[in-house]
Amino acid sequence: MSRRRAVSSRLPVALLALLLLAPAVASCAAESAGGPAAAATGGAQEREDPYAKLSLLDTQGRLIRLSDFKGQVRIIDVWASWCGPCRMIIPHLNRLYDQYRGRGFVVIGVSVDDDPADVVGFTKKIPLRYPSGMMNPEIVRLLGQPDAVPTSYLIDRQGRLRRKFVGFVDPETMEHEIRKYLEAP
Repeated sequence: MSRRRAVSSRLPVALLALLLLAPAVASCAAESAGGPAAAATGGAQEREDPYAKLSLLDTQGRLIRLSDFKGQVRIIDVWASWCGPCRMIIPHLNRLYDQYRGRGFVVIGVSVDDDPADVVGFTKKIPLRYPSGMMNPEIVRLLGQPDAVPTSYLIDRQGRLRRKFVGFVDPETMEHEIRKYLEAP
């Protein structure tokens, strides 16, 4: 009886540990999928940029084609108007966009809000100086549904996922990674 009670008392702890570790493992898998090992297997063959096939609608219903940004280093930032850490990172993303866009860098915001009016209200308080639109099934198919917001995906010039930042990330860390891929041949 005491052995059964001991096993059953450890079960919730084990389940909680599994739930907490799952996003970290998934994040590591996403990073390694687009990391240097993936780049090395490409050889001389031209790799297709899957992110260039995406499009989204802005809050006014205008089409944003991500093919317009092909060949650039990209941050695709998935965010929400109700998200506190998103409010904190957006000014830094604005600064990075302003500082590096002349060198081939772009930030693309993707809001998970249900109502574009919520995004419009948000941007009156905290402006986004980079292209931004609404989440759609096409983006979910490629990136998956984010476990948390903000989630930012760093894409290199060849269209390879290089990093996935989940939650608020130190802006210096993000800038270091961006610069690394802006300086790469």
